[in-house]
Amino acid sequence: MGASADAIAEATSGSPNLVDGVFTNVEPVPDTEGPGAGTFVDMMRRPGKPNGVLPVLRPVFADEPSGLTITWLGHATAVVDIDGVRVLLDPVLSDRCSPSQLIGPKRMHRVPVTAAELPQVDVVLLSHDHYDHLDYPTIRTIAAAQPHARFVAPIGVDAHLRSWGVSADRISTADWKGDVTLSVREVDVRFGCERARHFSGRGLTRNQTLWASWAIVGPSHSVFFSGDTGFTDAYREVGERYDPFDATLIAVGAYDVLWPDIHLNPEEGVTVHGLVNGGDRGGLLIPIHWGTFNLARHSWGDPIQRLLPAAESAGVELCVPRPGAALDVDARVGTAFDDPTWWERYL
Repeated sequence: MGASADAIAEATSGSPNLVDGVFTNVEPVPDTEGPGAGTFVDMMRRPGKPNGVLPVLRPVFADEPSGLTITWLGHATAVVDIDGVRVLLDPVLSDRCSPSQLIGPKRMHRVPVTAAELPQVDVVLLSHDHYDHLDYPTIRTIAAAQPHARFVAPIGVDAHLRSWGVSADRISTADWKGDVTLSVREVDVRFGCERARHFSGRGLTRNQTLWASWAIVGPSHSVFFSGDTGFTDAYREVGERYDPFDATLIAVGAYDVLWPDIHLNPEEGVTVHGLVNGGDRGGLLIPIHWGTFNLARHSWGDPIQRLLPAAESAGVELCVPRPGAALDVDARVGTAFDDPTWWERYL
């Protein structure tokens, strides 16, 4: 379940974004939002599953990271090789995103690589503490198998990591509009903690830890990672503070009319891509947070069916990778580009 409330409070004390001991969105999210019993019944009757066994690829990682290569492992989990540094985003490599591996949302495709099989990782970057973004078994495996890996997280999430045995000297945190710069392999990479519109919690209590989007900025390349978020005008501020990104990884799935303010729909994902790029078309848009776990009532392929025309209308370049597929962002080559319509066979 994670850290105690006292341990989290100690980690977050002094944050200007705390209101009465909890974090709040600048644009309010109605308290009534969220799924009820009827929603779960709908999901059981009309499960958003693919029609067939998805073509998961076995990822092939370079011995040494260079340039900008992104490998999608499913949901919000990706490996980003940026300017000689390897960054792992929101690693969830268990069968279920749940406090128990016996119940809860189950993976709809096999995992491309297990936590024990990951290549050497320099930084694990976390967006928030929900089970589909912060996975206890995966974190424990990485922490033990890769003692040199560093962890970067929004404030409060570090308390969970420490409760699971990750030493404090391996963890760096930031509040909204703060940043962390790490020197790895003689390369400085900056992680900018940006405001998202979401919530947090691993039990019955909510919003004790912070949630965030991240800007990842190396010497020659930059990537924007949305994490989980609804639409917020804060992304316009991101576009004002950073140069256009070479690539964005933006959540486009798990939306519903019952919770429109905490998850982006595909059209909003395209808008956010434009905002963080300063109103420009920006670099490559890579959709995440779809296709792996059934977390809403829409069909399996609906996020991409809606995303493609929205991106085309906005003039945004898009790549929809298969799980396990890699792409060289500079050269626009790699397994992610080999079969751009692969998803259509599973509608």
